This record gives sequence, C-alpha cells and structure tokens, in this order.
Amino acid sequence: MKMMRFKIEIEPLADHFVVAAKDWETGELKEAFTLNESGVDMLRLFCQGKDVDSISHEMSEMYDAPLEVISKDVRTFADRLLKKGLM
Repeated sequence: MKMMRFKIEIEPLADHFVVAAKDWETGELKEAFTLNESGVDMLRLFCQGKDVDSISHEMSEMYDAPLEVISKDVRTFADRLLKKGLM
C-alpha cells in the first residue's frame, strides 16, 4: 500500500478543485494542480492509504460505472501520482 509523500490540501475553485501538495514538516509547496470531482474522490481515497483495487470498487459503486472502466482510470491516475512523485 502506497502512502502519499506530501500533505495534500484540496480547495474548491469553480467547477474544479485546486490540489496543493506540501512538505509534511515545513509546509513548503511542492506541487499544485487542478482536478475534477472524480479525480478528487480518487485522491482522497489514496490519501486514506487504500490500494488501486479497493479504490476501483468504491469508485465503481459511487459513480455506478463498470468496474473494468473505473479500474483503468484509477490505474492511470495512480501512475500520474507516481510520476509526479506524490506517492
């Protein structure tokens, strides 16, 4: 199970959300980006320490969408978090 490397703060902005990844100790901003609602839902679940399979199942139920489609999206999102160095 991967943990987030930074403290994540999420603020709404119009129809998206601004995400700030900050150093746990200093509070220094390391990364900032925007997400839509489903991206924020996935991010919050990753912040809770959940794995890709658990998140896929929860998101499939939340959005009443096919598990195979959601699983692909969650894996892609996890890969992006890894590439950004957030996990």
